[in-house]
Amino acid sequence: MSNPHAEWLETDGLGGFASGTISGARTRRYHALLLTARRPPTDRMVLVNGFDAFVDTANGSVALSSQAYLPDVVSPDGATHIASFARDPWPQWTFALPDGTRVHQEIVMVHGASAVALAWRLDGPAQHAVLRVRPFLSGRDYHALHHENPAFRFDPESRGDALVWRAYPDVPTVT
Repeated sequence: MSNPHAEWLETDGLGGFASGTISGARTRRYHALLLTARRPPTDRMVLVNGFDAFVDTANGSVALSSQAYLPDVVSPDGATHIASFARDPWPQWTFALPDGTRVHQEIVMVHGASAVALAWRLDGPAQHAVLRVRPFLSGRDYHALHHENPAFRFDPESRGDALVWRAYPDVPTVT
């Protein structure tokens, strides 16, 4: 793998973006999976900081994500499974699982919309796998840091087949 601290960036053309490091660990407050411009191109807000992802096969559970914590703690250890990374045409990772299975992950920012798409594809000996993804919802100004607070709304609203989160009353929704 190339430098795991190297960064990638995807923009939506409206002032919003998704960005991070190749390792997946967010090392700056500006790293986010979904950062939107409420009044394009200004008033930027982080709606989704990132995510944890795991793939479960008959051989066990393997992390596909990494989070950095102080002091110098990384958990889970998804970066140790990265076999390759490509920036073009959008960020793409290939993870090598211990049984030889490969998981391909892609992150695409939708141009002209405040939207990001994630995709995973399984390739290899695992006949059955379950992907578990847990997004880290936020709702903060992109210059600020966020701390636990009782005003955050964890429960989603059901809208047909979709679940919609609104972290705070004045924050855009995440579907």
